[in-house]
Amino acid sequence: MTPLALAFAGVLLAAGPPGDPAAVEAAVARAARQWDADAAVAALAQARTLARANPSARALQLRAGLLAAELLRVRFEATPPGEAPTRQTLGQQIDVIASEALDLLPSQPESSERERVEADLVATMIRSDFRARKYQSRFEAAVARARALDPRNPRALVTAAKPFLFAPPGHGHDPRAGIELLDQALALDPRLEAALLLRAFARDQLGDRPAAEADWRAALRLNPDCAPARQAMARPPDS
Repeated sequence: MTPLALAFAGVLLAAGPPGDPAAVEAAVARAARQWDADAAVAALAQARTLARANPSARALQLRAGLLAAELLRVRFEATPPGEAPTRQTLGQQIDVIASEALDLLPSQPESSERERVEADLVATMIRSDFRARKYQSRFEAAVARARALDPRNPRALVTAAKPFLFAPPGHGHDPRAGIELLDQALALDPRLEAALLLRAFARDQLGDRPAAEADWRAALRLNPDCAPARQAMARPPDS
């Protein structure tokens, strides 16, 4: 790890006084609503301290860990490739958080959601062809288990759609297949913000800007603080 990443890990693992469970829940929800990676990391620290004092709070720690890893991954993707040290540090931060969260999974009861969370955590760690070869089979196995345990889990359908949208051309990239899964997820839960955003991304990839804008507007109606939708709507159509 770089010195900065080591310092981050030290802060991440530092102990503090246990917080109020309701306040920690609210902090996690607020960070998710505002798409605030720094707030998610802070909420994770609170959730970790709470779980040390009360093991029943591990589910909250797991949820906070996934949120922090995913929001840092969004920041990673938004960082230009030329800023290699920043991207390296972000990648190391993601790995620290995702690995810790993956270690918590055995403490949770078997369920479709547990398997879906495993898949999404593993997905945050796939940032190169080498990492895809290392983690792809684990991701696919977790998605398959999640869907087998509950074929109507909309979040598992969203997770299953991701490779179709983000894989390179010729290596499984198929936005239409992704949209089919996202349509199914939204039929089960029309308020699922992640499904709306990913379907908008897929529709935009296919050149259907009006349909993409419809999804971004729907996401903003559900969450006026939805930064990805707001940023996408502000972007010129052909950029």
